[in-house]
Amino acid sequence: MTDNDTITKAELLPLIQQGWDEFQVYLSTLSETQLTTPKDAAGWTAKDHIIHLAMWEDGIYALFQGQLRHEYMGIPKATWDTHDYDQINAIIHERYKDMPLDEVLSTFRRVHERLFNQVQSMSDEDLHQPYRHYQPDSTQDGPAINWVSGDTFEHYAAHRPWIEAIVRQA
Repeated sequence: MTDNDTITKAELLPLIQQGWDEFQVYLSTLSETQLTTPKDAAGWTAKDHIIHLAMWEDGIYALFQGQLRHEYMGIPKATWDTHDYDQINAIIHERYKDMPLDEVLSTFRRVHERLFNQVQSMSDEDLHQPYRHYQPDSTQDGPAINWVSGDTFEHYAAHRPWIEAIVRQA
């Protein structure tokens, strides 16, 4: 997650859209077999990476709705509080690994559209509120906009090389 303390909503929205568009174009080049069959060393398929991205992005929507992210995402508070993202991601993976591809893709689109619309409706001031403003049980002081970036376009870019490595096996 980069430090976007000075980025404006007007700068953020095109970054999200461009990252989304580029990722969607890439995904459209992959076959169902490439998305669902080969696995990495951790046992994840490309499809698993996609639903992972969707669930973290949806967690940001929950953030702005004032919902506790760990509850919304179905992560036990004790696990969430460890900040052990491998463990958190393992819970997400286990929950969604059997979700059909078409449902994964439609969930990803729906989640993305909802968060994008949410961000569009917010002011720069809203987006630069400290994370803890939206999650009172958190001690995170960084602006919420950093989490938007980190769980949208930055997250897509981080996962693309992993997906590329998986699909090369097909």
